[in-house]
Formats: sequence, structure tokens, C-alpha cells
Amino acid sequence: MRSDQHRKLLPAALLAISLSALFACTAVEAAAPGPAACSLGEYQPSARPDAAGTATTVSLGLLLADLIAISDTDQTVTLNVLLTMAWTDHRLSPVAGCHYSGADIWTPDIQLTNSGSLASRQPAELMIQDGGRVVTRVRFEGTVSNPWHMKRFPFDSNDILLQLVSLRYSAAEVSFLVNESWTGRRSVMTVPNWDIGKPTASVNSIMMPLLGHEASFFSFEIPASRLADYYIFKFFFPLCLIVMMSWAVFWISPDHLGAQISLSGTSMLTLIAYQFTINDLLPKVGYLTIMDKFVLVSSILVFLALVEAITSGAIAHAGNIKAAERLDRISRWLFPGAYAIIVLATLLS
Repeated sequence: MRSDQHRKLLPAALLAISLSALFACTAVEAAAPGPAACSLGEYQPSARPDAAGTATTVSLGLLLADLIAISDTDQTVTLNVLLTMAWTDHRLSPVAGCHYSGADIWTPDIQLTNSGSLASRQPAELMIQDGGRVVTRVRFEGTVSNPWHMKRFPFDSNDILLQLVSLRYSAAEVSFLVNESWTGRRSVMTVPNWDIGKPTASVNSIMMPLLGHEASFFSFEIPASRLADYYIFKFFFPLCLIVMMSWAVFWISPDHLGAQISLSGTSMLTLIAYQFTINDLLPKVGYLTIMDKFVLVSSILVFLALVEAITSGAIAHAGNIKAAERLDRISRWLFPGAYAIIVLATLLS
């Protein structure tokens, strides 16, 4: 009996479900604007939304999604950012809810000044909200050029700068406003050996002589500091050991000239081989970095230790053993002290 009742109720239930789905689909179709509702009519995309004499305010926000790599050789930064732009165009109020491309409606024609190969992942889609508010969000990924001074390498820091500008319009026609809600960074970055700080955004106007007018600039600065631990333990510490190894000649008797020359020569050859090893890992710049100065000072002191060994050996060979030993005793304090002072002066310069 109960089974027969279920069979009778089943068609009615299926009919109710079908009608509900049909009504839902009809409601969705009615809510979404169709092609006719999104027609722009006589809208002119080449004309600014605001009248002459009134600047169009464009809200800009940059979100650092990921900083992938920083190249010392190319002076470039590989990153992933999300750009958010918004402005008001009252002419688009009747088509709220519609979506357009950048060719269909007016846009401020914003460009990145230091772009290398930064490209959007997908075409920009502009969404029209109530009151003619135009909002678009585009994700860019690629490299940007960002020259920086590496004199303090590997203890250097770098402010990565992204600048947006509207070259077509002057500051009197298009003005920028920082969108704080969409400006910042993701908590975790991919780039190794760098400490990435909190980005800051600012807006200013800069005179462009080639364009003949002031242009609005949106500046997005990302503070970055190199983590020097790798270089300290991989380069500085082994280099210090090689230099200290060369000082062992000061504890060898001056009349053992062969042993002194052998140890000094070994230290010098070890240092040369070490320089060949680290040469490819150092930045190729036209000035001396802290690392270059440190290697240069170390090389000079190892060479001077060799000179001291030859000098004390020659004095001892001439029969003045006490003078040779006195020179070695002075060198035991002079070389480490001079090395410490020069290294500190180099690091603090």
C-alpha cells in the first residue's frame, strides 16, 4: 500500500522540481542584462567622463601577489601583481551590471613606466556598477627593470619601484588616488635571500618636458633587504680562515725559510683558487662593493705575510736571528689588528 502511494507522489514531486528549476533559470535570465540592455548607443569612448576643467579621479591599488626573483646581473625583478582601477563615468549609469573591454568605453590609458616584460594574464574586463562606477582588476606577471646601487653588497638594500602614469592625459585631466584597501602584499614571497617589507603607495605630479605638461604618477615602493647570512658563512668566513692560515708563518722559526715560503705560497694559491670559485657569484658592476674590498684587503695581507716571511728569513740568514724573531713577534699582533681595523672600516664605509 505504502509503495503504491510513493508511486503516485513521484510524478507530482518531479513536476514540482522541474517547475522550480524553470522559475529559477527564468529569474537569473531576467536579472542578467542582455545585449540590448548593454548597448552603449551614442556613447563616445574617446571623450573623458568629466567636463573640461574638471579632473577625472582614478582610484589605483597595487597588490603584490608574489615576488619571484631579483636578478643582480640584469638589475631586474620578477613579480606578480594585481592592479585595481576604478573611476566614475556617469554616462554609463544606465548600463550598470554590464561588462566591457577597454576598447568599448573610456579608460585613463595607464602604463607602467619601468616595464620590461610585464604582461597581463587575461584581457582586462571592465565592470559597470551603480552610478556609472567602472571597476577593473588585472593580474600582471613578468619582469620589470629596477636599477639599484650595490656598493654595500652583500649588506645592501633595495627599494623596488613600480610607477604608473597616464601619458595621454595631464594631471589637470586625470588625477590618481591611492586605494588603500587594494594596496599591500601577500604574507609569503617566493624570492630567496631577500627580506621583503611592507609596500607603500603615493601619488604625485611630475613635469614631463617631452609631453609639455604635468602628469600624475602612482608610485608603489617595495622595500627589500638582502639576507647576508649566506654570504657571511659561504664567503667571508672561509676567506678569514685563509688569511689567518697565512699568519702561521709568524710562529715558524725564521731560520726555517723553506717552511715559511711553502706555507705563505700555499696560502696565496689557496686564495687565488678561492677567488676563481666565487667570481661567478659576485655582481659584475663598475665599482667596488664591500665584498670586492674585503677580497682585495685579504689578498694584500696574504701577500704581505709572504713578504714578511721572506724578509725575516733573509735577516736570519744574515746572522741577526734576534731581529728576525722580533719582526715575527710584531707581525703576530700587527697583522690581525690591521686586518680587524680594515675589515671594520670596510663594512662601515
